[in-house]
Amino acid sequence: MPSVIEREVKLKLKNASVDRLKENLLQDGIKFEGEERQVDVYFNSSYRDFRRTDEALRIRETNGNVELTYKGPKISTRSKSREEITVKVSDRDSMTKILERLGFRPVATLSKVRYSFSVGKYTICLDKVEGLGDFVEIEGIDVDEDELLNFVKEFTAKYGIVSEQEKRSYLELLVEKLEANSNSH
Repeated sequence: MPSVIEREVKLKLKNASVDRLKENLLQDGIKFEGEERQVDVYFNSSYRDFRRTDEALRIRETNGNVELTYKGPKISTRSKSREEITVKVSDRDSMTKILERLGFRPVATLSKVRYSFSVGKYTICLDKVEGLGDFVEIEGIDVDEDELLNFVKEFTAKYGIVSEQEKRSYLELLVEKLEANSNSH
């Protein structure tokens, strides 16, 4: 896969659940792309701290398929836009060993169920993230930031969604939660 700029808006749902929103989208005839179970293993290294550089390196397993993804630093303050480079991997365990031999170590595992829909130039992902809750991610394909933000505004108004825009990644949210839990003990 070539390098792309991923433009998305992530919303933490406050007044709705993924299940209810999924039913509403299906009733409205929004194209359902499928359900995925994703397990992400994130890596870091001693010679390059991705928390400091705002980058990410992960192996994702989705319904038996495996890919390695590098995410560059965020390039916007209005949406979650960043470079993303992904390659398919045929053997998760061997890829993990290669990364470990190069000095990378697994630092966090995140699991979620994702329901994907598409409408026009937009992908709508409804995520049930283990330990973090329900989210909606809306990604624009070949759209500028203003187009994406306008679509999100119209989408949330149409479905009566009360939410908070979340610019942190699921990994950042998970790490913050784990650190808060360890500090309270």
